[in-house]
Parts: sequence; C-alpha cells; structure tokens
Amino acid sequence: MWLAEGYARLRLVAACLLVLLPTISASAQNIRYLSDEEALALEHQTRFSRLKRLAQSFGIYPEPEFHSYVVPRRFMPSDFNYDIPVLRIVFPENTFFDTASSEVKPSAIPIIQAMAAMVDGDVPDVSMFIAGHADSRGGEVYNHNLSIERARAVARILENAKTRPTPLWTIGFGKSVPLYPNTSDTNMGWNRRVEFLLASRPDAIAYWLQDQVVDVCRTSDAAARVRCMRGFQTEQKEFVAERVPRVHISTRVDRTKGSADPGSKSQTPTVDANRSKVTSEINDRIAIRLNERRVRVESIEH
Repeated sequence: MWLAEGYARLRLVAACLLVLLPTISASAQNIRYLSDEEALALEHQTRFSRLKRLAQSFGIYPEPEFHSYVVPRRFMPSDFNYDIPVLRIVFPENTFFDTASSEVKPSAIPIIQAMAAMVDGDVPDVSMFIAGHADSRGGEVYNHNLSIERARAVARILENAKTRPTPLWTIGFGKSVPLYPNTSDTNMGWNRRVEFLLASRPDAIAYWLQDQVVDVCRTSDAAARVRCMRGFQTEQKEFVAERVPRVHISTRVDRTKGSADPGSKSQTPTVDANRSKVTSEINDRIAIRLNERRVRVESIEH
C-alpha cells in the first residue's frame, strides 16, 4: 500500500516538473551575471550595511561616521582594471582611549568585536587599515608615536578577535591630518581618533590615504579653516603603513589589553615622484605621502 502511494507521489512530482520545466529554463536564460566591477560595488554596499547593523546591535555610542569613496581604476596597478570602493569608519578618541594613553578601554571591546565579526563575514580578499590620529597638543614626534601605538593596540586585539586571515594594516598620522581646527575640546576629541578603512585591495586604501587631505579642517568659519589649512601645510607628509603579523597560536589573549607590536624592520618602500599611483616594494610595508596638490587655501574677502 505504502509503496503504491510512494509511486503516486513520485508521478505527481514528475508531472509538475514537466509542466514547470519550460518556465525554469526560460528564467535561467534571463539570468544576468554581475560584472567584476558590479560585484565590487555590491560587496561594498553589503559591507556598509552589515557594519551599520553591527554598530547598532553592539550599542556603540556615539555612532561612528561612515564615508564611502571610489578610487578610479587609473590609479590602480595595471593588472587591476576596475574602480574600487573604499569604506571609511571614523571613531573619536574617547571611544577607544583615555587621554595620552595607548591602552584600549574595556568599553571599546564591543566595537572591536563588531569589527572582527564584520571582517569574518566579508569576502576573503578584503583588506583593513587602522589609522591613528592625534590633536595639535604635544610635540610632533610624541603625537606621531602615540598615534602609531594606538593603531597597533587596536589592531592586535582585532587580530585576536577575528577568526579569518583578513590582512590588517596599521598607520599613524600624528597631528598631521586634523578633521577639524584644533580650536575646542570637542574638535580635538574628534581629531584624536581611530579610523578603519576597508576595500578589496590594500592599494586602493593606500591611494585614498594619500589623497585624504580633501577632508581636513572642516568648519563653517572661513578664517578658522584658512588658519587650519596653513598649519596643515607645515605638518609631516610622509608615513609608512605596516602589515600586522598573523597570530599563529590558538590561545586567545586578554581582549581588554592592547599591546604594541614592534613592527617590521624591513626596508622602507618608495613612492613614485608624481605620486599618481601607490607602489610597494615589499609585502608588509607601504609608503604613504600626503598629496599636497589637493590642498587649496584661498584668501578671505573682508
């Protein structure tokens, strides 16, 4: 009895498939596959949406700034013929560190866990840069070293929190790239910041870092902006991004502590004289030189 019923069900399924087969075949013929460039754009949008959801689910406050950019293909190496989107996430300093400290605050652990969950759910070829910044108080060398140690501290915890081999890079800009004029405690709090940048190739992030001067000295006060931009022109312009060494042990470290990584001692790479493209002679260091040609300081009419 049960065997006859089974055969009847199979005949019914077969009949349905025969009826639906022309429709399925026609639908398959109408499928359009994404181009590589469209796939990159879709990955970028998915990355953006996922990170926004993660920030909300972990209760991150204040919510970070999210920015999207596109690096044109003409600035990429010759073997990569696509425009590349870059996602930039900006957190103020008090999110991660106390003043003058490079030890990650316990309250920042959910943020780092969110970033680790985000890269673990991303495509295999995504790269992330962690950039440290400082305000104008203190000497240039002190601020530069502090920004490097802060970026490394976040990166080391993130490296231990994630489970996939996503490459991480760190760089410190000291006080050289102020988001706002250093004229108030609020502005200086944002200038003392940590930024995360993600893209399908590290070359694209490195190029954007060279060109980031378009986003400095934000203010509606024209006089303050001119003073800030003139100060910016005198700051350090050459920096080096370093790749974070992979963690090869299975034991997880204490996530409430950040430790500075001594960094690679290998030879520093060079950048073409015209700085139109990013070049890297070795795999674990990339030279970054801020593109001063993008700086425009105009006089103020009184």
